[in-house]
Amino acid sequence: MRLLKAKLIGLAILISSISFAQLPSNVLVGYWENWGGLRLKDVDDRYNVLCLAFLEADKTTYATPHDNNVEDLEFTPTNKTTLKADIPIVQSEGKKVLISIGGGNGSFRLKNTTDKSTFVSKVKDFITEYGVDGIDIDLEQKTYVCATTNSAAKINNPTDIHITNLIDGIKEIMSWYQSQYNKKMILTMAPETAYVNGGLSNWTVNNSCGGHYLAIIEQLRDEIDLLMVQLYNSGSILDLNGTEQFESSVDFVLSATETIIKGFTAKGGLGTYSGLPEEKVVIGLTTCASDQAVRSRSEIVSIMNYLLGTGSKPGTYTLKDSYPNLKGLMTWSINTDAKMSSMSSCNPSVAYDFAQAFEDVFGTIDNSIEAVNRQSLKIYPNPTTGILTVN
Repeated sequence: MRLLKAKLIGLAILISSISFAQLPSNVLVGYWENWGGLRLKDVDDRYNVLCLAFLEADKTTYATPHDNNVEDLEFTPTNKTTLKADIPIVQSEGKKVLISIGGGNGSFRLKNTTDKSTFVSKVKDFITEYGVDGIDIDLEQKTYVCATTNSAAKINNPTDIHITNLIDGIKEIMSWYQSQYNKKMILTMAPETAYVNGGLSNWTVNNSCGGHYLAIIEQLRDEIDLLMVQLYNSGSILDLNGTEQFESSVDFVLSATETIIKGFTAKGGLGTYSGLPEEKVVIGLTTCASDQAVRSRSEIVSIMNYLLGTGSKPGTYTLKDSYPNLKGLMTWSINTDAKMSSMSSCNPSVAYDFAQAFEDVFGTIDNSIEAVNRQSLKIYPNPTTGILTVN
């Protein structure tokens, strides 16, 4: 009896020392355009992870992002005072606010240790000033993603200076955040499809640095809370069976998601990507009506229900497993879904149709602080006289 008590005390100490990034049970992630007219506090309540877009490099040459420098990292909201007032309001409702770093025009390379130090310093300064819950890494374009060679982008042992500086810099920021706020910083990533799933294609690896983001994901797999690959603006990809899938089809989303979860051996000698637990995977889709990969609400629901194991197959791709613990959905952008995009060609016919698709799949989500706290630590089975699992 005394030994059992000691074991339980040890378990209690172990549990108390573990730090968790507290997220809602299911997430609807949306990117909030800082140049748009939508106030953060007025975003539809179904969006419970809000990514501020973007902390960008080289704002002076916005239209030609080919020489972006990390020392130019800057965030320029239309109304800084209003945004700073809105962030604690939405956080008090259990929503999480992240700063998305990079984007299509604001990405950058960390070419040396000075760049890494600048990156770390600027991100720390932003977190301190705005009080956000974490960061989203959204480096885009070959110029800012590709390693110098395929060999330097090896998944299990990357040597490219930009990749290793980014990995080390993120870890440094996370360690600082843990020390500063006594909790885990939320870390998400939204890579383009070519740099993840493209690792399955010899052609993509050798011609478009396919799979080069995989080293970043693999080396930070324990730190990442959400991976939300952009399943749009992509072109075709290969699935785990070696079959080409086109982004206009439902099979593209199904096969790409399974690939992200299952993992694979990449082409070109890149090595093995281990995959990520389904609890960390979010399905990234677009709401822009002019994009060929835009999905109707019914199509999104049918895709998600099949992935979750609660619906029939909507296309021709047959899943190897069902994934009932998928974390949720992500879209570019909240402003578009709210019919408040700066690009009129993107606005959908119905406001917040994407948010409704999320609710159709996952039901009403309790975003309250109490609910987030309750679901952040799972211990089962309880009671037990055998193995106890702490998740």
